[in-house]
Amino acid sequence: MIQQREKDYLQRIIEEFFAKLQEMDNNTEGLSLPERRIILEDCYKFFADNFEVTKIDTVEQLAEKIDSVELFEQYAKLLLNEYEITDNKDKALLLKAFSIVETLENTDTTYSWERTVLREDVLRLLEEKADQ
Repeated sequence: MIQQREKDYLQRIIEEFFAKLQEMDNNTEGLSLPERRIILEDCYKFFADNFEVTKIDTVEQLAEKIDSVELFEQYAKLLLNEYEITDNKDKALLLKAFSIVETLENTDTTYSWERTVLREDVLRLLEEKADQ
């Protein structure tokens, strides 16, 4: 009974997390920059609280801590969103996001349109960064 409650609680937290990310992805024009930053920090807090993830973790450490393919992909999206909304365009964020996508492509044989789009977005930004 207790284990089921823990699963239900975790499921609710995950649903709230995905709802915040979806809001940020779909409503970029409607959200102010401070609102997007708050959502971003809430998402990082979600990963820290539930998976003991830190921003300095390597991709390998992240893969060990985040055991869900969908959540691991969301972490890559989170890094991409951070890159897009921060003033300091840190290439390391894009490289880490790209490494996560590559890891997912090598370990998860399921085709994902979202992952493909994410990969192309990261590559585009990396090329733009290289041209500057």
